[in-house]
Amino acid sequence: MIAKDGGRTAHAWVVGLTLLGGATTASAYAQQAPRGAAAAPAGRATAGVIDGATANEVKVPVNPTDAIAVVNDQIISRQQLADECVARKGKEILETLINRALIEQALKAQKKEVTAAEIDQEIDSVAGRFGIGRDAWLRTLDKERGISPYQYARDVIYPSVAMRKLSEDRVQVTEEDLKQAFETHYGDKLRCRLIMVDKLGKAQDIWEALRKNPAGFEKIAQEQSMDLATRSLGGLLGEPITRHAQPKNVSDAAFAQLLDGDPNDKDPNHKPKDGDFTGPIQAGEGAWLILRREEVQPAIANVSLENEMIRRKMHEIVYDNKLKEAMGDVFGDLVKKAAIENKLTSSVKLANEEQDPDFRVDKDVKLMAGDSQADLPPSPAATGGADAPRPKLPTPAAVSSDTAAQFEKLKETKTPQAKAKGAVTPSAGSPK
Repeated sequence: MIAKDGGRTAHAWVVGLTLLGGATTASAYAQQAPRGAAAAPAGRATAGVIDGATANEVKVPVNPTDAIAVVNDQIISRQQLADECVARKGKEILETLINRALIEQALKAQKKEVTAAEIDQEIDSVAGRFGIGRDAWLRTLDKERGISPYQYARDVIYPSVAMRKLSEDRVQVTEEDLKQAFETHYGDKLRCRLIMVDKLGKAQDIWEALRKNPAGFEKIAQEQSMDLATRSLGGLLGEPITRHAQPKNVSDAAFAQLLDGDPNDKDPNHKPKDGDFTGPIQAGEGAWLILRREEVQPAIANVSLENEMIRRKMHEIVYDNKLKEAMGDVFGDLVKKAAIENKLTSSVKLANEEQDPDFRVDKDVKLMAGDSQADLPPSPAATGGADAPRPKLPTPAAVSSDTAAQFEKLKETKTPQAKAKGAVTPSAGSPK
């Protein structure tokens, strides 16, 4: 069942919905009988059409005591099979059924429906995005993913089309959205290396080590970075960073520190250059990055948002991205408002339970702003001694000004002994 996680599970499910099916379709979630066929009766497998070949219809025993297999006169009943399936895959399949029920109820409440023709059209559209015919696409899914045409239509395409119908009225594309999309696709790009660690204190110590030896970036990345995809390459990212890319606070900090610089600083010698690196940037819970600029790929020349073709392309990209986000929000709302009792997992979710003053999320609470001051280890080697003052640096990216102010108050109230042991919070900013 859906966990009490503030909607993250709902968003993750909808994101999954948008992968296998293409732009706004999904992965194991939509099916119907083949073109125009009626849904299969209970207890029977529907004939499917794949590349012109019709699969034989198979009759499956429907009574719990019926034999589903016979091994040397020993009967394995349908009930035995059902129990085994529930034990192995019941939780996953039941969650799918719960999700589908929520969607169907929402469609009914809004007097909307998904037709067989719309499902057919979506399957054709998805196949077209991959440059292959409908039958070849269905055959590929069946062979490589084990997803039959019926399962694909019911479990991928149907909920995807339904969620679009439920979410479209929430999507608006503004001029600022188009401008940002244009900058992302046609603007400057940054080729970077990165070091990723799980603690702010560790990122701060690495930052100070790099101040003393900027050439050691690749070696530190190979030895200490948590990012396995780039670690062996000395932190080199496979793709350049674009403006407004997700996570947005990371791309914003990268461009501010490695390309744009301080808009109020008119000294050309202070402009960012190749080899500069950022201060620690929080990319997520337990993920702190330091980025080094390798080169700038300049913006594409002779293109403009005034070009109608480019403008339409940007509008389509923005609309699709916003629609996916809206689908996650809508489904999250459906989950929040629903009362769900899952007897398989012995869990109960009350309708709008988040509004109850006694509601709490049953999981560890971690602060996103960074580690507590007491957890930051001393770094005498990096600072020239325990008593040596550490440089005053800007607030780390992704740390709010309120949190920064709290850190400052904590430092001011420390005892002399604590001050000797503690670490002043360094952060974002390229060395000059």
